Amino acid sequence: MRQNKNKIIQVANLIEELSWLLESNKSLSLNEVAEIIREQSQLTNSNLTNKVASKYASSNPNKQFLVGALPALLQDNSLFKSNSEMLDFAEDVLKLLPSRAAKRSRTEYIGWIICEVSSLNDKDLESLVNSLSAIVGDEIKLKKMKAAKKEPNFSWNNTIQSLGE
Repeated sequence: MRQNKNKIIQVANLIEELSWLLESNKSLSLNEVAEIIREQSQLTNSNLTNKVASKYASSNPNKQFLVGALPALLQDNSLFKSNSEMLDFAEDVLKLLPSRAAKRSRTEYIGWIICEVSSLNDKDLESLVNSLSAIVGDEIKLKKMKAAKKEPNFSWNNTIQSLGE
């Protein structure tokens, strides 16, 4: 019983001190203080994100597009039914030389392709990026590309160039 009484007195003293602090700082409301703390927290997170992004992000918009778009494109099982088809794309379109003897998983090959994109020549990438962005953003063109893959003389480069116009 005695402990409860002491706790009640401590709580009353705390409320009284808090009340006094609030009264003495009428220029700031608790809502404003909370908002200032939230803004500072967001600025700190934003600054950290910007530092990381500026250190590791490519200044090349073509490479940024490919790093963002290729994973989804390469994971499309209706477009790339096998690792071999995906590697054909990497060789024909990106001019990469993947090791087919490595027997990697689909995810490992995709990771390898994405990493290799960062070392490609921008001049070669510009027309590819323009064509791919036109295709990836258009369901009809994407369906046409899937249909073209079934043709006997299918060529990634020709198909991408024709659909990307």
